[in-house]
Amino acid sequence: MTTPHRAVSLPALLLGGLLLAPVAGSAHAQLTPDEIREQIGWFDLLDRLGAESMPTGAGIAVLQCEAPEGTNLWGPNTANAVQFAGKTFTSPGASPGTSGHATSVAKLCYGNLDSIAPGVSDIWLYQVSDFLTGGYLRTGQPGTAPSLPPDQAIRIMNHSWIGQFGTSSDLNALNRVDYLINRDNVLVVNGRGSTTTGGARLMSNSFNSITVGTTLGNDLFGDTDPDLDGPGRMKPEMVAPGNASSFTTPVVSATAAVLYETIDTDPVLSSSVISSRQPVMKATLLAGATRGADWTNDPVDGATARPIDDRLGAGVVNVDRSHRIITGYRHPGSTSLANAPTIPLAGFDYPRVSVGQTRWWRFTVGALDELSVALTWPRLPSSNFLSYTLMDLDLELVRLVDGEPEPVDSARFDSGNVLSTSQVDNLELLSVRGLEPGEYALKVTRINTGPTAFAGLAWLMVESAAPGRPADYNGDGLVNGADLSLLLSAWGSDDPLIDLDGSLVIDGADLALLLSDWG
Repeated sequence: MTTPHRAVSLPALLLGGLLLAPVAGSAHAQLTPDEIREQIGWFDLLDRLGAESMPTGAGIAVLQCEAPEGTNLWGPNTANAVQFAGKTFTSPGASPGTSGHATSVAKLCYGNLDSIAPGVSDIWLYQVSDFLTGGYLRTGQPGTAPSLPPDQAIRIMNHSWIGQFGTSSDLNALNRVDYLINRDNVLVVNGRGSTTTGGARLMSNSFNSITVGTTLGNDLFGDTDPDLDGPGRMKPEMVAPGNASSFTTPVVSATAAVLYETIDTDPVLSSSVISSRQPVMKATLLAGATRGADWTNDPVDGATARPIDDRLGAGVVNVDRSHRIITGYRHPGSTSLANAPTIPLAGFDYPRVSVGQTRWWRFTVGALDELSVALTWPRLPSSNFLSYTLMDLDLELVRLVDGEPEPVDSARFDSGNVLSTSQVDNLELLSVRGLEPGEYALKVTRINTGPTAFAGLAWLMVESAAPGRPADYNGDGLVNGADLSLLLSAWGSDDPLIDLDGSLVIDGADLALLLSDWG
């Protein structure tokens, strides 16, 4: 890889025309903020926590990087008091003019009305050319590391742009961004080119960031370029609702801001720096994603070497499910199955799996509608950004029989994969539907040699709903005097909520059915 002794000349960078722009046509009209909230589980989180306890991203700083739409036009419209009142904008480089694209991204990322993270108030603005070269990454400057963050509160970098140098400088830039993710513990969220804008190598080809597509499928998807540090890896890692990945990327960034605030304000989570480590956050977002009937990682006999869906990645970002994971707390695994912790239905860990090691986590469950487990780990670029090392980890669900691990036979679950063994991706994913009751363990195995890094592991188990009891009128799980009182108060009426036999009259037949289910 050639790295010149000066900053890379920027005319080779493809910018304005390759902005991730909305796709024309009414079928791809941008969703309303409430439609987005509904699809990403925000209302579920609201129902569960209540309005007064909802996290809003308060205290979390965001770096927004944009490509110019015209001469110096790359910043949000900060004069929009409705969306941006109370925000502080800082641009270390030249002050930007207003960009419609940057404004739309900003509204979804931290806008007071449109974002699920309106509490984000500290925003740092960078123009792409400044971020890539002298202002931050210092691409093409041998012996010089990326700049330190201008604000230690920056947890998230949102990149709703695509571009490339078209040279080995792409490799240098990607190594540098992965390096700063590790060094500064930031979550970098990137857009993916659309079918109308075309593809580009920056920033979506990085290892350690999260690349976001759209639920509509009008973004480019597929493996990374083989000349970018080895065989192709699967992209995007996840999707969000929106008509272009410019506007799905900030939805994921806002979701992360909500989770980071949750960590900062929870007394258990805030007591340990591990809770906010970038691999933990990435795994939490991936494991919490929702997957519909069209999602598949194409398992064969419950095993796959391509851990996520070719188009949808790990699925649709879901703030409620990811919040359940992070507030399930950390449960450190063990190198011994006998000493493995018993884990709850949701939680995470930050394991270090050395060469030749296996880590274990145990659990016992009734029937599960869904088991979702994500494992991710960083690549480690060298200090000269000319090489890197990367662990290879496998993720497996095993069944415990008399305390001994056995493979999970496909007859014991309805669909999905119980083994994920990619040799190129730095993530593994288990997505299982209809798992039968029993005692199980999660197993993470180190496959290769070389330097060791910490990984992020996150899981969510959704229990099967108990069979309905029509006579349990008040929903307390019992059929008793309270339900009998409700039936007697409706005697002789046609109340459909009390009518057990469908006769359109509440009478002795309904009473007999209630008594037969007493207890």
